[in-house]
Amino acid sequence: MSVSFTRLSLLTCVAALSVALVGCGDNEDNDLDSSNRGGDGVAGETSIENAFIIPAYLGSCVLQVDAPAPLTFTVTNNNELETERLLDISTPAAETVTLTGPDGGLEIAPQARVAVGQPVENINQPDAPDQPYLAVLEGLTDDVEPGKSVPVTFTFARAGELTFNVGVDACPTQVN
Repeated sequence: MSVSFTRLSLLTCVAALSVALVGCGDNEDNDLDSSNRGGDGVAGETSIENAFIIPAYLGSCVLQVDAPAPLTFTVTNNNELETERLLDISTPAAETVTLTGPDGGLEIAPQARVAVGQPVENINQPDAPDQPYLAVLEGLTDDVEPGKSVPVTFTFARAGELTFNVGVDACPTQVN
């Protein structure tokens, strides 16, 4: 009787392993992007990478909806000849989104990228002031939850509207 039980156990293990291996097959339809923090979106030659919202939290990790929430992202213009311009950012998760930066608005030169909400170091002229671009969400809605995502629409002069889900940073310190 122990021989039959062993064979049955062996057959069960082989069947389970076969099912697991079939699930691991190569599937060209899978879009396996990095699981790093932030969302990504592409509209032809214009792309947005590593987008995320950094809301303010109270000491007990309660999200402050009345505090400004920076939106950080990197925008890339892959066009070889034409400058791209970010015209607007909107989301149903906030009353307003304000984009500020150096004069001239957010223009992305051909074959260039600009980081918004990131520190800037002016390497060519070290004594020149660093002028970062900042995007800030004001008046967050109840739909904004730590560790979840919300739809954000980026409107460009050439690429048009690009809407995708942008992650909301989780509370930086957890309370036990």
